[in-house]
Amino acid sequence: MRGFLLSLVVLAAFVLLVVPYFVLPPVLENLVARNVQDRLGLAERPGVELDSDPQWRMLLGEFSDGKVSVGESDLGGVRAEDVSIDLDPFSVDVGESVQSRTAVVRGAVSGQVRLTVSEDEVSQLAGQNAEVPVNGVELKRSGVTVESEASVLGTTFPVAVDGGVVVEGDALVFQPETVRAAGMTVPGYLADSLLAGTAFRYPVEGLPYGGTLTGAETREGAVVLTGRVSGVELGG
Repeated sequence: MRGFLLSLVVLAAFVLLVVPYFVLPPVLENLVARNVQDRLGLAERPGVELDSDPQWRMLLGEFSDGKVSVGESDLGGVRAEDVSIDLDPFSVDVGESVQSRTAVVRGAVSGQVRLTVSEDEVSQLAGQNAEVPVNGVELKRSGVTVESEASVLGTTFPVAVDGGVVVEGDALVFQPETVRAAGMTVPGYLADSLLAGTAFRYPVEGLPYGGTLTGAETREGAVVLTGRVSGVELGG
């Protein structure tokens, strides 16, 4: 009889500790994904990964970080091929969350948002906002090249304007630096009008959760915009 009771105690401990350890994360991840989808009006449910360090602290509802992967979406007036939010540490009320079937978060949640904007989208934005013709944009880790054209004595010829992108306020800004024609750098006194004409800024407004831009960097075929979000609502 004593052995049977001991087995029941061990089984109960297993159910109370081990089972929630494996069940709780996917349950909360599903609740957060459902809420984010509803609040952002997404067609598909985003991917959500929550983590604790050490891992057992998730049983207390304490999470060291989390990631929300939205995928392709229109946010901030820009068509991004990938959007993700890396959450700062936060905690939830486990009992209330399970009972109410929504993530009940203790306090405000903040994090970093990343938007990956494709080369084609940047080319379109440049064409809409630059003062000179934009025939294409090439994005590399080293910076940006805008393909344009110039006219001298009635003759039109292609030129390439090299520069970089930065964030000013809540706008993506292209800062031209040099102009090349036929593989050679065009002298400053001839290039000034082209440099001024290709410079453009595009406001990125309406980021989720009141987000603000903090930086931009180029990589092969894309621009990655980073920003901060606060007051992220993970529950109802």
